Amino acid sequence: MSESPPWLAGALRGLSPPPHVPPPVGDDLVLLNLNECPWPPSPRAIAAADAAMRQANRYPPQACDALTLALARHTGTDPQLIVLAGGSDFILHQACLVALEPGTDCVFPRPSFPRYRLSTAIAGARGVAVDVTPDGRNDVAGMLAAITPATRLVFACTPNGNTGGMLDEAALVALARGVPGGVLLCIDEAYAEFSRAAGGPDAIASLRAHRTGPWLVSRTFSKAYALAGMRVGYAVCSDAAVARAFAVSRPIFALGGPAIAAAAAALEDFSHLAMVVQRTAEGVAQLDEGLRALGFSPFPSVANFVSAELRRPVAPILAALEARGVFARGFREPGWDSHLRISVGTEPENARALAALAAVLAATKDIAA
Repeated sequence: MSESPPWLAGALRGLSPPPHVPPPVGDDLVLLNLNECPWPPSPRAIAAADAAMRQANRYPPQACDALTLALARHTGTDPQLIVLAGGSDFILHQACLVALEPGTDCVFPRPSFPRYRLSTAIAGARGVAVDVTPDGRNDVAGMLAAITPATRLVFACTPNGNTGGMLDEAALVALARGVPGGVLLCIDEAYAEFSRAAGGPDAIASLRAHRTGPWLVSRTFSKAYALAGMRVGYAVCSDAAVARAFAVSRPIFALGGPAIAAAAAALEDFSHLAMVVQRTAEGVAQLDEGLRALGFSPFPSVANFVSAELRRPVAPILAALEARGVFARGFREPGWDSHLRISVGTEPENARALAALAAVLAATKDIAA
């Protein structure tokens, strides 16, 4: 690696950008690698985005836009406490920018969404990773024990990215009460709609009832609302101080007009959301059953993916699957390079992915006993 240029911030030295991977090309591909929704967005969202394109020559509203007001009604929140961003990924990145600096710590689960680790490093802070429990849930007791006077930010993810394990109400209450009042607590609920349908708690309600310190809950329209390509995320903040910190650190125009219109319309299409959630649960069951039939023990998942430890390096398996037109993913987490994650697709896509995996394992004579 060439020497870093003198103008580069010290926190960025040694970090690598995400690999440039060209988009898959072909007519018969199964794309189960990015936890996307395999079904199109709500027709209402498509129509709303199309109508908004007629005013795309104008900047979108900076406040009191249709989406913020709809989310305020949906979550029972003051509109001033809602922050919009280009995907929840940016919300999580901003949390690191507003809370962290050199000499401070951030506690987060592992394996989970890599953004926690990456943006902590970008902020020049120290990451403190706490391994998830054997069934793939955040280890709340371990995370609370990892907090020190240097801790300024704690991430929790439910259902957990990569494993799909969900925290129950007792665990959320323990986090709410156990994280010190001088520490920002961020609950990443990217898969909230799936966990709620599975009987999981509402993190916003739990934190409102049990936390006195600062908090935010991050959510996205990329999963259950099928708008990954529109890049729409939002946060519900505990108070005006947290919301203001996000407001002063973000770009002026966080989202484009068509994205705002599409998300606001999708939020009101309850029947489309119910369809996606139901079919996703059926897909999780299909993938779970198929992986167990191959001899693996998947993590219990209430998200839109299923993961399992393959007891061998996953990279050659992924390459062999891609050669068959099936795209899945590993964990992208140091020390977890034997784990496979398959996003839920349509029923035929799930079946093809399982058949391809069986064929790849058979070809290498590595089917687990």
